Amino acid sequence: MKFSFRLLLALVPVLLLAPGLRGQHAADPAANIDPLLGVAGGGNVFPGPAVPFGMIKPGPDMAALPGHDANAGWNEKDDIRGFSQTHVSGTGGGDKYGNILVLPTTGDIEPMDSTTSPRANEKASAGLYSVTLARYGIGVEITAARRSAIYRIRYPKGAEANLLFDVSHYLLSGVRTGEAQALVSSDVKVLSPTQVAGSTSVTGGWNKQPNTYTVYFYAVTDTAAASRGTWLDGQQQPGGKAKLPRQNAGTWLTFEPKAGRPVLMKIGISFISVGQARRNLEAEIPGFDFAATHAAAVAEWNRALATVELKGETPEQAQVFYTALYHTMLMPTDRSGENPLWKSDEPYYDDYYAIWDIFRTSGPLLTLIAPERQTAIVRSLVDIYRHEGWLPDARSGNYNGRTQGGSNAEFMISDAYIKGLKGIDWNTAYAAEVNDAEVSPADHFKEGRGGLDDWHKLGYVSIEGSDRSGSVHMEYAADDFEIALLAKGLGKQDDYEKYRARSANWKNLWDADFTVDGFKGFIRPRHRDGSWLSPFTAMDSGSWNGNTFYEGNSWTYSTFVPQDVPALIRMSGGAQTFVDRLDAFFAVPLRYDVGNEPGFLTPYLYNWAGRPDKTAAHVRAIIAASYHEGPKGLPGNDDSGAMSSWFAFGQMGIFPNAGQDLYLIGSPAYPETKLHLADGKTFTIEARGVSAENIYVASATLNGKPLNRAWLRHGEIAAGGRLVLRMSAKPGNWAQQDLPPAP
Repeated sequence: MKFSFRLLLALVPVLLLAPGLRGQHAADPAANIDPLLGVAGGGNVFPGPAVPFGMIKPGPDMAALPGHDANAGWNEKDDIRGFSQTHVSGTGGGDKYGNILVLPTTGDIEPMDSTTSPRANEKASAGLYSVTLARYGIGVEITAARRSAIYRIRYPKGAEANLLFDVSHYLLSGVRTGEAQALVSSDVKVLSPTQVAGSTSVTGGWNKQPNTYTVYFYAVTDTAAASRGTWLDGQQQPGGKAKLPRQNAGTWLTFEPKAGRPVLMKIGISFISVGQARRNLEAEIPGFDFAATHAAAVAEWNRALATVELKGETPEQAQVFYTALYHTMLMPTDRSGENPLWKSDEPYYDDYYAIWDIFRTSGPLLTLIAPERQTAIVRSLVDIYRHEGWLPDARSGNYNGRTQGGSNAEFMISDAYIKGLKGIDWNTAYAAEVNDAEVSPADHFKEGRGGLDDWHKLGYVSIEGSDRSGSVHMEYAADDFEIALLAKGLGKQDDYEKYRARSANWKNLWDADFTVDGFKGFIRPRHRDGSWLSPFTAMDSGSWNGNTFYEGNSWTYSTFVPQDVPALIRMSGGAQTFVDRLDAFFAVPLRYDVGNEPGFLTPYLYNWAGRPDKTAAHVRAIIAASYHEGPKGLPGNDDSGAMSSWFAFGQMGIFPNAGQDLYLIGSPAYPETKLHLADGKTFTIEARGVSAENIYVASATLNGKPLNRAWLRHGEIAAGGRLVLRMSAKPGNWAQQDLPPAP
């Protein structure tokens, strides 16, 4: 789902310019958000208005380019079809959602497939999207609450003004990959000259599950329609309602021309019923106050973003950083109270798209800056297991599906436990993790782990046991380590030893004789009879149905041992050889892929070999080459905020080893970063003398005492305090001896 990126380490990371300039004041961090950052170049982020983890995401849908991943509805070149109410953000592959399309027009009512319009004056900010539909001269502004939105539509003077509702619409760009959505049924009713309601039922999409999701809506305008009607498959119908299976249903309202007065339309959605959609709308947007709804959305973003406070940053740095935090808080989607499958008092989150993407950085970031939100997300995962019997690795449209490799919810759950999040049913959470490790699923594409018989009997996942066997095997080892940590915490010593031992199974795919450029030992897939895959190169990679690695290669997966980096270094030939190997990994084009998650931790592995200076240089170079302002400011799919959260940690200067209580110190980009944590605690990272040249840590103190290590425990951060890093233009010998501990 990503492109490979040529990393040029010779680039000098110019990240700090004009140090006298400041970003937006800390009281208004939402003013720095640019929702259009990353919409193009494969970033696929959602450009419309939203609140943190909001269920409704109203935004523009464009006619899809051939082969374009129109997952968020937006693309760079095409005309606007209208504005649908449901989207994902930053994803690749086939699409999902794009439901309940609305489009204002002028003149005669035309079928929806002929009403597209070029755009002009497209703008976006926190909680607000606006555009001019150039074909009609209509200005559209949208703002949103959690489950409802309000539109302000300015029609040209003297024109007969229409508002069309295409209830059957959905995004469709996954045909070539077998990930296409398909309409099941649609239903629409004009309840009065100001009220429209209905639903759409759609099946399929990215997670390839044949299960149907239904989106209900209720909409009301502040202006009564002079005329109204419905259509079925483009044919206008008398009366005020239309419903037929697998046919396109819609309706329109036509308003008499009124000079200078916008038409306001507000809409609520639900996954439960039209009545629930109406209640959502009336609770969140009781009147037609567009400005108040927008102000409330901005205030919500300010509260969410104020947990990280920067000092001394440039305007560009502030924009890219706070937009990264914003992207991290768009998914998964908070649908608490909106679960159509079962009733529960627990939180319900959907659109884990996918945990394989977000467990490394997004989850740990929320644990630091939004622990109550991360607690709710983990409780949701446990409740899904409680009612469906499986943890999701990916989930959308209320159904599991599209398992990327391992069972990575283990990381999300154990990370929360290790870092002390409260209010989670740990015994049920542990049972869910063990179920993943011990029970073969009926469909491992949907949930659980494929190839478990091999894993249990052979100690590795064979080529015959599962597709993508190399990467799947490495993930199972890391996942089992997370189970071991939770077992230990719950006093299950025998289980701890069992899963800790299994976490070392990664060595069973280590071909100690396989050599590339003088470096011996690489992860290599094996057949069930024990023989190695041949022919084979360390650059072999793939996606679904391959027999090597998922979105990575052996260079990458031969460094993916987050559960025991010291053992990896020993297997690689010792610290100096490991450093040389990492240098070779980053130096050759296409070995390292900035746009995929398996390599997230790799630049920080130098810390375990006593070379934090090399971590600093590589992290700075990667960011300088791959992240910036503008529509193409991300290195490919944002993956539900995964790329953005990786960037945020890199800029703050600390990086989590997910699922453990360990953080690596990198190279902070700002003179000062304050993390406002739970219980009123604040942890400050001060980088004295930091600049575009001064990227290396020369010395450090923690709470006034010398710190000669390039790592921290979670408890040291959570307790609050001050980390002072004195920066230099030249690498020194800081933190070369006190290495990160083995877990």
